Amino acid sequence: MIVAIGRELGAGGRGVGDRVAQMLDAELLDNQIIDLVAARIGAPAAYVQARDENVESFVDRLFRIITSAYPEAYAAEGLPDWSEERMVQLTGSIIQEHATGKPLVVIGRGAPLLLRDRPDALRVFITAPPAARVARLRERTGCSADDAAREIKKSDQHRLAYMQQYYGVHWRDPSLYDLIVNTEHLSVDAAAKLIVEAGRTRSA
Repeated sequence: MIVAIGRELGAGGRGVGDRVAQMLDAELLDNQIIDLVAARIGAPAAYVQARDENVESFVDRLFRIITSAYPEAYAAEGLPDWSEERMVQLTGSIIQEHATGKPLVVIGRGAPLLLRDRPDALRVFITAPPAARVARLRERTGCSADDAAREIKKSDQHRLAYMQQYYGVHWRDPSLYDLIVNTEHLSVDAAAKLIVEAGRTRSA
């Protein structure tokens, strides 16, 4: 079984995905993707993490930094390709490579779109009302309600833009998913059990 999860910040998607992977004894691809992409393009993981599921351009700025620091060492044609497009392409390749038939849980990065043609893939969207998301983010980070709301708004905008730019879809479109889970009144375990049961029913 493969579970491909889309999620909103503060809805608990990471915890639920981790629990689903434990229940299925499955490989988990979440932040691990950052290290895998960084290794393939030869970039620091911090660069990839800062642009994960993001559409902010940094290639020109990176080019200026590198060439100004080492003008004699770098020609334009010798620079590595650290573009967002390259990162997205590699992310998709890595997800497809790991979707080999063994149990797998993938969180975000367009996985529900990338794996939409897989009959063994359950596509899940994890959501919660704004107040619940703010409360959960505050509990996790200790930030203020205003800061949590700003982070959630920024995350939503980035994920929406990412999915529109690279996959041509609206991130929250329910037709993209087989199951939508509202975690407002569900624990991590309860949500994970619901997803696993849905996946097993689908596979049966």
